[in-house]
Amino acid sequence: MIKNVKPPTTFWLVAIFAIVWNLIEIYFSSVELDFLQANSTVEEFERIQSLPFWYGIVFLIALFSEMLGSFMLFMRKKIAVNFFGIALVTLICIELYWLLVFDIKKQSIVFSIIIPLLVILVAGFLYVYSKKAKNKGWLK
Repeated sequence: MIKNVKPPTTFWLVAIFAIVWNLIEIYFSSVELDFLQANSTVEEFERIQSLPFWYGIVFLIALFSEMLGSFMLFMRKKIAVNFFGIALVTLICIELYWLLVFDIKKQSIVFSIIIPLLVILVAGFLYVYSKKAKNKGWLK
């Protein structure tokens, strides 16, 4: 059985990074629609607004589970791994849908490719890191 081990300083840096990253992610999510509306044609923006209902639900699950995972990581709780796992799966679904279904590369390469890939990479990192922290006994 793994004992309760004190985590290194890097653990705290990653935990704080996770919280800050999620706050930034929430901010960008709120600004993204305004940016696209200002830089899209009416037809393109109507298409973006016609996202299926499930997309919004999965998006909210992704945001909340990653934020909860970040707080649980900071509080050194094992459930952080589960939250980050849910966030990773849901983020892969919505970001791939965004990348493959919507062609908004004309408006912004940042919103169409770079941010979705960065979001998936960070979610993957947080999931792997939380599993590592759990295995090393840093999480209770």
